[in-house]
Amino acid sequence: MTKPTRTAKQLKEMLLMRIEALPGLRGQQTDVHRVGVIGIHAEEGGPNWTVRVFSDRSSYRADIAQIIRTLQGQFDLED
Repeated sequence: MTKPTRTAKQLKEMLLMRIEALPGLRGQQTDVHRVGVIGIHAEEGGPNWTVRVFSDRSSYRADIAQIIRTLQGQFDLED
């Protein structure tokens, strides 16, 4: 089944809106802020975009990762 598409800019805006709604994250810089959305080769049924890890792995947040995974399941990156 084909997912609706969004531009990298639109996906980044959607991610930031959800991330900044998390307690304590408004105004905090994340990899989404720094790097944004990038296209990747999609495996069958997998996402065709991701957010490249730029920060130290010790700052990993499961809640942000879940937001990214949720949007990857809803939208593809526009070609």
